[in-house]
This record gives sequence, C-alpha cells and structure tokens, in this order.
Amino acid sequence: MEEKKELEKAVEDEVVEEVKPKAEAVVEEEDKENDEFVNVNKEELKKKLNEAYTELGSKFYKEVCAPTSGRPRELPRPSLFNDSVGRIKNIKEKMDKIISAELAAKGLKACPDCENEVVLASKFCNMCGYKFPSKPDEKKMRPTAVPRCKQCGANLEPDSVFCPDCGKRQ
Repeated sequence: MEEKKELEKAVEDEVVEEVKPKAEAVVEEEDKENDEFVNVNKEELKKKLNEAYTELGSKFYKEVCAPTSGRPRELPRPSLFNDSVGRIKNIKEKMDKIISAELAAKGLKACPDCENEVVLASKFCNMCGYKFPSKPDEKKMRPTAVPRCKQCGANLEPDSVFCPDCGKRQ
C-alpha cells in the first residue's frame, strides 16, 4: 500500500515537472501579448493624438493667420474647434486610463499637476505638494462612534492629541 502511494507521488511529480514549464510558458506568452496590446494601443492613441493636434493647428491657422483678402480679422469662433478639441480630450482620457492602470498595477498613481509617480495611498504629491482629492465614499464608510479630526475628518484614536493624516492639534 505504501509503495503504491510512493509510486503515485513519483508519477505525479514527474507529470508536474513536465507540464509546469509548458504552463509557465503559456502564461508568460499571454502576459507578453497583453503588454504588446497595451503598447500598440498606446502607440495608436499617440498617433491619433498627433493627428488631432495637427488638425486643430491647421484649423486655427486658417481662421486666424491665413491671408484675409482685405477683410478685417475677427476672433475665431470657439465652436469651429469643438470637434478637434473633443477628439483630443477623448484620446487623452483613453491614454490616461491605460497609464493609470499600468501605474496601479505597480501600486502607483500619477500626480495631475507634475506627472510625478507617487504611491497610491499618498494624499499629497511629494514633488509639487498637490493634494489628491479624497474619495467621497471614504468618509461615509467610517463608523460614527470613532472620534474624527476637526480639520480633515480622519479617524482618530480616542486619546489622540494630533491627527495622523493632517497633523492638526485636536
């Protein structure tokens, strides 16, 4: 009986040894394909963004700088640029989502002011001092029986003299 278990274990170990590298290679290939997809997607978005900037610049030049054939120059109507500006915003939002997801996977986020990478839990940027907005649900989820900071609303220990989040004396 004992020999049978040892034999089964040996066979199982042999199968695992044979299958494991193949499974790891498949997972590695899938990760590589996902990375390539994100990079290709980012490159396509960069190309589209450059095209949209070129289109916007061309429209602006035609409206503001092109020869006027004697007519007085007027300020351009902003509505002339709405479609180009809308495309640019849309592309930038998509790129920001991709970049945010990449950073979040590393436990980071980008500062909207200086684009410095900071830890996800950061409340302030360590380069420019930008204060990240708090999540609206964060305060709702806190229990009401716990004492809170008078300044920022963070949870406090019952005997706290200073807030651990903002440093305000209580």
